[in-house]
Amino acid sequence: MNTRRLIPLLAAGALAISAVPASAATTLDGLVGPGFNISVTQGGKKVTSLKAGSYTFKVVDKTNAHNFVLNGPGVKDKEITGLSAVTTKSMTVTLKKGTYIFYCTPHKSSMQGSIKVT
Repeated sequence: MNTRRLIPLLAAGALAISAVPASAATTLDGLVGPGFNISVTQGGKKVTSLKAGSYTFKVVDKTNAHNFVLNGPGVKDKEITGLSAVTTKSMTVTLKKGTYIFYCTPHKSSMQGSIKVT
C-alpha cells in the first residue's frame, strides 16, 4: 500500500474517533409503586449522592395513582411520569451541585426522597 495515501486516512480516522463524546449519560432506575413506594437506584443500590453530570432517569410507574417528579438546581418540578397511566418513561437531565428531591405530587409528604449532587 502507498504510504502517502495511508497517512491521510489514519489522520482522518483519528479525527473521527476524537469526535465521539467522552461519556454518555449514566442510567438511574426510578420506581413508583406499588403501594406508597418511590425510589431511585443504580445497580440495585439506593442512590443518595451523585457527582454532577448527565443522568437518564428510567422510571417504572406501577400505578396510575402516583407520579414521579424531580426538583432541584436547574430542574424545576420536572414530571417524568404522570398520574394517568402505568408506564415506563425515561428522561435525561444534567444534575448540578446541590440537593434534588424526587416525589409523588399527591403524596409528597410520605412519598419522597433526595439525592445530594457534588
